[in-house]
This record gives sequence, structure tokens and C-alpha cells, in this order.
Amino acid sequence: MEQEREEEILSAIHHCVKCKLCSIASFHPNAEWLPLCPSGQYYGYQAFYAPGKMEIFRAILEGEITEPSEGLLNSVYACTVCGACYEKCKQITNVELGAPELFEEMRRELASKGWSLDVHKSIAEKIKETKNAYGEKYEYKAESSDANADVLYYIGCTARYRVPEIADAMLGIFDKLGLKYQVMDDEWCCGSVLFRTGQVEAAKELVAHNVEEIRKSGAKTVVFTCPGCMKTFEKNYPDMGVELVHSTQFLTRLGNINLKKDDMKAAYHDPCHLGRDLGIYEEPRAVLSEVADIKKMKREKEQAWCCGSGGGVKSAFDDFALWSAAERLKEAKEAGAEALVSACPFCKRNLKEAAEKEEIEVYDVVELVNRCLEG
Repeated sequence: MEQEREEEILSAIHHCVKCKLCSIASFHPNAEWLPLCPSGQYYGYQAFYAPGKMEIFRAILEGEITEPSEGLLNSVYACTVCGACYEKCKQITNVELGAPELFEEMRRELASKGWSLDVHKSIAEKIKETKNAYGEKYEYKAESSDANADVLYYIGCTARYRVPEIADAMLGIFDKLGLKYQVMDDEWCCGSVLFRTGQVEAAKELVAHNVEEIRKSGAKTVVFTCPGCMKTFEKNYPDMGVELVHSTQFLTRLGNINLKKDDMKAAYHDPCHLGRDLGIYEEPRAVLSEVADIKKMKREKEQAWCCGSGGGVKSAFDDFALWSAAERLKEAKEAGAEALVSACPFCKRNLKEAAEKEEIEVYDVVELVNRCLEG
């Protein structure tokens, strides 16, 4: 790491006074105090909260920690990098620590030393071999309706290989509305899981390939149903001169599309990448309100509880990921919801797995739109 950057990081870390208020969603004297940090709440040790991880990063940079241990790797990687701590810190202090960026940079520093989890190294190997994060050899079948369309739908690994009902729904919406669109003939993983787990060098080939393919397509707008992919394109890719939009943004722009409203009572779950990272809160709610009766949960928007699957946690700490999802499902049921609806394939997958023993359905917004769309 360059010395100037190291000094910037240490300065940011030293501004954290370890108050740990970033771990509480609400601390008004007349309100229920709700946890905000899934990792800290689940594991219970200071090292799993934001202030503890910052202290670990400081000790690594200043040479106090020279060898990895199981406890060190667990505390660093059992974090969904959801950014809730950062949003809370911004609300109550004048210091902007940029915690998610710091934690990703810490993982990058660890990866440069070879201090990565074996499961995350395995994902990098799968991507190198198959160009998708799940190591799948088959292809999800999707074809462009018009090879010269201005709109390109980037599907992403999770919607292709784990929750294809989301990709099916988005393609169904395009077709029912008679909209011209492209899909990539040779779509590779966006590299999100590599960037989030510090394996930045392994993502360079993916970035170069996808950039070239999108430029060759001539598309002017790239639509994502996966906020993780969209965040990666926004943050980690060079400017391609194309517009990047989430599916719910795209749908709100279409105006009245003759949706038949369902009687479903649904709570909306804010995906961390879509909300806290990209600032997209209102469009998903606007779309969902057209097809369902929205029930408000206690932790929403900037203070939403994470589903538990991001930042490499689902692959490495599945019990923790499912626990976090179960906590969210309980909150939705307490709000009187019959279904929990998100706008992210990763959220859908984890919440759906956790909901197998719960009396509540889990959907993505585009699934409901496709179902309620006349045509």
C-alpha cells in the first residue's frame, strides 16, 4: 500500500472514538433500541463490530499483527460490508469514515499477504474457469429481441444460476411491453464478490471483457436486477459512456404500464447495495406500491437490517447469513406482511432459504410486476 494512502486510512481510523452507536438502529429514549450490525449482534465480540475491525486494520498497518489467525480472519470476513455503521455514523457525527471502503481495503491488504479464506479463493478459481461465481458449466438461455437495441439487460451470476425466476421475470416484462432489448452473448461475472473480498487483481480480466462487450453492443442503457452488479459497474469499472439503471428505476420511467394490483400485504426489504451504496430507496417502493399493499418495517432505508448474504458471507458463514435473514423475516411478519419483497437476487436467495420454515413468501419486485402485468 502506498504510504500516502496508508496515512489517509490511519487518520480515518483514529477519528473513530469507539462509541459503538453505529451498531444501534434507534436509541431514542422512547423507542425500542434495535441492533443494526448483523455481525456484531451474531458473534457478540468487539472485533466483529465496526470499531473493532478498524482497530484490527490499524494493528495490521502498524505492524502489530504479522500473522493471520482463525479469529482474525473470521472477524474481518464475517462482515457483510452492508454499510449500516457508516450511515449511522454520518447521522450522529461530523466525521465521515467511509467504513465499507475501509473494510474492503483491509481485505485487499490481507489478500495481498495471502490472508484470504479458502472458500473465497475457491470462488476466484471458479470464476477463472467458468466466468461465473458458482462454477456452473451450463448457460442460462436468454436471447436479445433486437441486436441493435439501446437497452441491454445485464443478468448477473445469481439471477442466472440460483434464482433464475428473477431473470425470467425481467425478460417477461420486456416481452410483454414489447420493448426492444439486448442480452450479452458472452456475459461474464461482474467481479463483485472478488472486489468485496479483496481479490481485486483477479477481477481485472472480467472488467476488461465486460467493458469491451458492452461497448461493442452499442447499447446506451444497461439495466440491472442485481444491485451488487450495478454497484460494481458504478464503483469498479471505467466510465463506458452508458447509463446504468436498476430495474425499478427503469420501470418507474415507463409510467403507467397497466399493472393489476394484488391484494398481497408486503414489506419491502432494502438491499444494502441498492439503498446505502447507490441511494435508491424510493423507486422500488413506488413500483411495489402499484402491485401490493406495503407494510412498513421498523428498520428501513438507511437503517435497514441486512439480509446477511453480502460481502462473501453467504459462501463462508452460511449459518450467520441465514440467521440474519431470519431476523429480517421476523420483522416483516411483525409488520403484518404476508410477503417480504426485495430488489436483489442475493437478498431473494438468502431470504428464501431462511423462509423455508416460516409462513411468509419471498419475492423480487420484478416477479410481482411480471405477474401483475396485463398482456
